[in-house]
Amino acid sequence: MTTNEPSLGTAYNPFDRHLENPYSFYTQLRHEEPITFSPCINAYLVSRYDDIRSILSQPDIFLSRDTLTPGITMYPRTIAELSKGCPFVPIVVNADGANHTRLREPLQKMFAPTRIRTMEPFIRQIATRLVDGFINDGHAEIISQLAYPLPLAVVLTVLGVPQKDMQEIRRLCDDWNALILSPLPEERQVAHAQSLVALHHYIAQLIEQRRSSPQEDGITDLLDAHMPGEEPLSQEELVHTIGGVIIAGYATTTNLIGNGLVLLLEEPTRWQTLCEHADHIPLAIEEILRYHDPVPGLTRTTTREVTVGGVVMPAGTKLFLLYSAGNRDETQFPCADQFDMQRKPNRHLAFGYGDHFCIGAPLARLEGRIAFETLTQRLPAMQLVPNQKLSHIPNLIHYGYQRVEVQW
Repeated sequence: MTTNEPSLGTAYNPFDRHLENPYSFYTQLRHEEPITFSPCINAYLVSRYDDIRSILSQPDIFLSRDTLTPGITMYPRTIAELSKGCPFVPIVVNADGANHTRLREPLQKMFAPTRIRTMEPFIRQIATRLVDGFINDGHAEIISQLAYPLPLAVVLTVLGVPQKDMQEIRRLCDDWNALILSPLPEERQVAHAQSLVALHHYIAQLIEQRRSSPQEDGITDLLDAHMPGEEPLSQEELVHTIGGVIIAGYATTTNLIGNGLVLLLEEPTRWQTLCEHADHIPLAIEEILRYHDPVPGLTRTTTREVTVGGVVMPAGTKLFLLYSAGNRDETQFPCADQFDMQRKPNRHLAFGYGDHFCIGAPLARLEGRIAFETLTQRLPAMQLVPNQKLSHIPNLIHYGYQRVEVQW
């Protein structure tokens, strides 16, 4: 395999050095080393839009199997704890070929655009209730008070998970997310593994409840769903699929709302424009997704020797597709480093591309639109609290703020 020396990839650290503002580094990658190896995540970084789109359009050559195993080292105690839970099996995000189709089909029905559109009054009701809870305070921490409870309440309702368990479910899911996608010291890693096992047991109990007493909800639908000639999802597939739907159902939308509010409020004219022109919100959401992508990248693995951007890679090579870098590619997006709320066309990569295009994209867009419509209508004087330190969560594939303080 051919490489460039010295390599920019050796400097890449998404958990520290390139956590808060990686975009100038992404520009350097695209211009100087668009394909370069990163020891930090043991994968080649792919930073140009066309290369990423090409890879995503060839799922037979570039597999998704390692999407949820991006090189985080597990301690022996962590592995021992995980053995007490449900064995790991592929779910839709890291399955390939016919198995991917089999796992994706029931979720496509659950999140079909026509079905999602009927949820708008319900989602708007949740957004209104959440804003009611803090509107008279004059301030809010918008991540914990709106950005995460809105999409989490929605996805739990879709699945049929009790709302009373929301706080605990969020804690367990956040621990799971950090376990597989963030470098952690041993004690925290072990504790997060225990959380994951607890989540497995919780979901398994819900599954058994639905087996004995079916309901009109997503979990019951998953129990019965299967393609003609295929077996229903196994217990392990059900547990991991339901857990994966919960995380995917709130984490990305939480970051869409949080990232978007920071972008809109740091330049008050942007916020004022949306307050006066609610019809601009859908285009603004697409630009938020492009400019501050909630999912900065995902992993693919080669099935055979292949050349990408002039670099020859053998079978089994991991590539980390930097969606956030591709979304700032000047060859695809004029004035790519400018935030343009009226950008058209906007063929960003925030939801991926091809066979693995995000199933929940229609729901995320709807939730984002309702969140921004509700906030602009009810809190037009909202602004960022001055002098706060905005810090991102150190996570490889979910990019969002830990806290965002606002006032009005």
